[in-house]
Amino acid sequence: MEEKLEPNEMIIHLGPQHPMQPGPFRLNLRLKGETVVDAEVELGFIHKGIEKILENKTYLQGITIVDRICYLAALVNEECFVGCTEKLLDIEPPERAQYIRVILEELTRIQSHLLGMGEFGEFIGFVSMFMYTIREREEVLSLIDMVTGARITHSYLRFGGVRDDLPDGFKEKAIPVLNNLKKSIDDFEEMFHTDRIYRERTVGIGVLTADIAKELGVSGPPLRATGVPFDIRKNEPYLVYKDLDFKVCTETAGDSFARVQVRLNEMRESIYIVEQCLDQLPGGSIFPEDTLYGRRTPVMRVPPGEVFHRVEDPRGEMGMYMISDGSDKPYRVKIRGPHYPTLQALPPLIKGTTVADVAAISGSMDGCTSEADR
Repeated sequence: MEEKLEPNEMIIHLGPQHPMQPGPFRLNLRLKGETVVDAEVELGFIHKGIEKILENKTYLQGITIVDRICYLAALVNEECFVGCTEKLLDIEPPERAQYIRVILEELTRIQSHLLGMGEFGEFIGFVSMFMYTIREREEVLSLIDMVTGARITHSYLRFGGVRDDLPDGFKEKAIPVLNNLKKSIDDFEEMFHTDRIYRERTVGIGVLTADIAKELGVSGPPLRATGVPFDIRKNEPYLVYKDLDFKVCTETAGDSFARVQVRLNEMRESIYIVEQCLDQLPGGSIFPEDTLYGRRTPVMRVPPGEVFHRVEDPRGEMGMYMISDGSDKPYRVKIRGPHYPTLQALPPLIKGTTVADVAAISGSMDGCTSEADR
């Protein structure tokens, strides 16, 4: 960012700790009056060195580590890490285990979107929305906790399967929660659509075009809000997504309003996916038969090779590149998370807007700085 200022310009720093910022990163804004004329993003305030940690842990220990990339997407991160290892091992989880994974990963998507929408409402002064969404999120977390034994960080997936089967009565517990959530999503949508102040703060604000989004590598809801129907669950199906009926949710405006609307619609689709999985859940084992891999495999040697695997995170494309040297630890793990490219889209979005719009635009991207800094 150009540091030489005109007499009527100033630089202000939002963050790294700021009540209207979704996570510890800093936005440096060059202002002319109330108008943003230039901006840049600064990261690195909570760098954890997860990629290097993974290279010094066994494969089984790595499952616990990838939970910490972003706790809102813990199970999806596990899917990506475990999926890489399964490709190297040349094993495939049984159908029942795949259905269980899909159920939990779609519940993860729902709870992540609920928290993201609630925080976004809070950033622009719609504080009551946060209270409503966090209440519904607790019910979803209780379903996940019922299976994994944890609300946030789960260490649940295993190479070739899952740690435990669904508990008795899970479907009977889940159906009422999902039915109530459908009604709540309709209520949230009505509140967003009918609130005049909310519409003024979001419609036409922070418009991201499809060309800029693709150029920067943006994925997930911010990309689909520009009209690009890219979803790895459809474009490169993994697990049993190819056997499930769901649509890729898109909008065309590309503004803050559209990004929130995509997440509302995605939650509806995720509920539909979970219902299908509960109805179609096959019997059988949760691990492949006649293999060395099971629920507890503390130390195992993975055949040498390299592989890339990607999945659809709540925020977009989560990919991992893994190299094995034949030992019990990965030789190299490189993570391509969804939020770093999304953050790079912020400066062009907020140039020309006002300071008041910065919070709405930044919050509508539903970021996770923990994942970008990893």
